[in-house]
Amino acid sequence: MKQILFISSLLFLVACKNGSNDTSQKIEVKIPQAVNLEIQKILTEIYSNSIGDTLLEINKDTLISYRFFDKLRDKKNILFSNKGKLTSFGDSLFFIIKNARFYGLYPNDYHYTKLEKLTKKFYNQKEDYYDAAALAEAEILFTDAYLKFGAHLNKGRFNPDTILIEWNPKKLDTNWVSILKMGIQQNNLNLAFDSLEPKHAGYHFLKKAIRSYINENEKLNWDTISFKNISDTLKFKEDLKQKLIASGDYNDSLNLNDSLKLASAVKSYQKKFNLEPDGKLGKLTRQTLALSKEQTIRQMEMALERWRWEPTKYPERYAIVNIPSAEINVYEWDKKHKIDTLVLNSKIVVGKPETQTPTLKSKINYMLIYPYWSVPYTIAWKEILPMVKRDTNYLHKHNFEVINWKGEVVHDLSTLNWKKFSKEYLPVKFRQRIGDENSLGICKFNFNNKYGVYLHDTNSKRYFKTFYRYQSHGCMRIEKFVDLARFLIRDDTIRLPYDTLNAYFAREEQKQINLRKPLPIYVRYFTANVDENQKLNLFIDIYRKDEEMMKLIYK
Repeated sequence: MKQILFISSLLFLVACKNGSNDTSQKIEVKIPQAVNLEIQKILTEIYSNSIGDTLLEINKDTLISYRFFDKLRDKKNILFSNKGKLTSFGDSLFFIIKNARFYGLYPNDYHYTKLEKLTKKFYNQKEDYYDAAALAEAEILFTDAYLKFGAHLNKGRFNPDTILIEWNPKKLDTNWVSILKMGIQQNNLNLAFDSLEPKHAGYHFLKKAIRSYINENEKLNWDTISFKNISDTLKFKEDLKQKLIASGDYNDSLNLNDSLKLASAVKSYQKKFNLEPDGKLGKLTRQTLALSKEQTIRQMEMALERWRWEPTKYPERYAIVNIPSAEINVYEWDKKHKIDTLVLNSKIVVGKPETQTPTLKSKINYMLIYPYWSVPYTIAWKEILPMVKRDTNYLHKHNFEVINWKGEVVHDLSTLNWKKFSKEYLPVKFRQRIGDENSLGICKFNFNNKYGVYLHDTNSKRYFKTFYRYQSHGCMRIEKFVDLARFLIRDDTIRLPYDTLNAYFAREEQKQINLRKPLPIYVRYFTANVDENQKLNLFIDIYRKDEEMMKLIYK
């Protein structure tokens, strides 16, 4: 037996010295009490073969969290197994990795498949030996998985600005390794992970929802609806019915014929995705029906990922815009109950897919009553100039002024040679006069941002009656602009009473109101959320941002 152990160890050490850290050669140990000692020898050799202090390669896997191994624990100690078996801590971590999707994470990012194979090699019952090489490799992979899982729970896997998967410890909470170390010392894995997760209620509601969704649909294998065979009416209707039964929208108890039941179920399904509930199978309804169970889970995973990018704590008062649901919510901290309370909810209109509203963070610092609309250059040459070339009366009909290079209003439009004007040569600007017909409506809420977008009233109220509210050039139009304005001056009513504000709205005259308390505003992109009634809501991935992230994670 000593000869077998020596030869196997020699082969292993040669592999290590070649820089590959190959643990595929088994190292047989017969006595349980000798297993830990042999693992320690292997680990010492592997760690001495690391790439500096930052990277460790094992079986062609580069472990980028290696630089934190020493900060987490003494590398000489064996944490995840003892005498050839997983410890309770190792068993708990393996279970969490296996069920990583309950956290919106992906098991194989934490070596799940490899660890599953290794754990089966720990002990060969038939030949009665322990494989110390497999146990040593598992120890290293578990350590890396523990660090990575904690990091990903804390701040996610992506750079929010570039949407690239990255390993950037600098963005993590400064005490993240200390928290993971505390989990080891107290033998409490869940306590450590819970401490690293976001504290926002929206995150935890959604985390609970994804677990329920996975469990409830475990035995259901509903898939996408194919519209290629729509001509086969009977088969298509049956496929659609089964999909809507699985999604919980088909109500068989309704006293209706099959076609009406199906139409009613489609309407219910459409409401979940913020679509017009017309019961028709339009383009966007088909897009959502093409979602399989797996894709729906991934959509929730992307929403959990985005929650990890949020600030650790929101201010006491803040507004959050969600682009996919086309709505704005204003929250205020309830000191008594220690929760964020919803004080305002309003529909908004956001950017079209081709002119997207950007995600951003800023503060509403003033509101402008009866604003001018200075037309952006792109809209000026692409949309307005062609109309003016056809008929200069277009400007009068839509209340536009023409501003020359001196910043002066051009009163005699016949002095301008419109035929020469183009994208490359446009020496004038367009400005829409103040009034009810202005595209910005009666009130504009301004916040500094590099994109030049803002929140405003609109003269096109019809869009608020539709579910498809992705219609703007990038700015956000708000339905309840009066309610928001009143909230913004609530703490300043001595200087500016509500009656005075109403008078400003009634009088067609420009007025800027600087806010005593600027309101933080967050513009975000969540295609899944859970509302105050604990209801899961899904929305169409209108800008395909989730799709982009999914491709990187699932390749």
